[in-house]
Amino acid sequence: MTTLSSPNLADGSVLITGATGGIGEATVTRAITDGAFVIACGRDANKLEQLSSQFEGNIHTLCYDVTDEKAISNAFREVQKGVSAKKWPALYGLVNGAGVMSETVLAMTSADALKQQMAVNFYAPYQHMQLASRLMSRQKAGSIVNIVSQVGELGSSGMSAYAASKAALTGATKSLAKELAPMGIRVNAVAPGFIDTALTAHYDEKAKQKVYERVVLQREGTAKEVANAAIYLLSHHASYTTGHVLPVDGLFCP
Repeated sequence: MTTLSSPNLADGSVLITGATGGIGEATVTRAITDGAFVIACGRDANKLEQLSSQFEGNIHTLCYDVTDEKAISNAFREVQKGVSAKKWPALYGLVNGAGVMSETVLAMTSADALKQQMAVNFYAPYQHMQLASRLMSRQKAGSIVNIVSQVGELGSSGMSAYAASKAALTGATKSLAKELAPMGIRVNAVAPGFIDTALTAHYDEKAKQKVYERVVLQREGTAKEVANAAIYLLSHHASYTTGHVLPVDGLFCP
């Protein structure tokens, strides 16, 4: 029988991509609050420096573009060097939080726009999971959480490219949960609905109200609420949960 070992977050390190975004930063904060050592990855060097100062001693920052395959490989080499040098604990968690969102109807979606959505929202998380699982398998314990989207689960007019990229990540999540279970690695996802972040900042009040009318809780979600769900799935509290997609959407009614 395979046992999915899930130590307390304080026993390991957690790599978080998109750490300089709203959900990513909230996830970094919550993970450190729960005792994890965080490897925060993002493109905004200034924000990473701020996080480093704020959480000194509990964080290591890496600045790179998640679409750069070589940079990803170098990042994981640095992670393992830090483990070997006992600068931080072995890698236990991965949160794939980096993402981009494009709202374009099919007729106006360029090949470049489609490729960008897939590169950031699917190819990058996939490569991170490949490399993270190799390290996690060494201690036969690990937990991966992918930030997908309710748009990918339910679809949305004018967002087919974004929906496709997130749906692909959902499919990989469910498949890898089965594939990596013998290695003691759980794989889950969080599917946010309409969340107050930079990705939705372009919505005016009228547009927001239209969204709220379709949400049972009649409001937008917060980055902290998404982070709480991600950390729950990452932690030992969800030790018997894998292959699950957890909606954080206030019950959206299409």
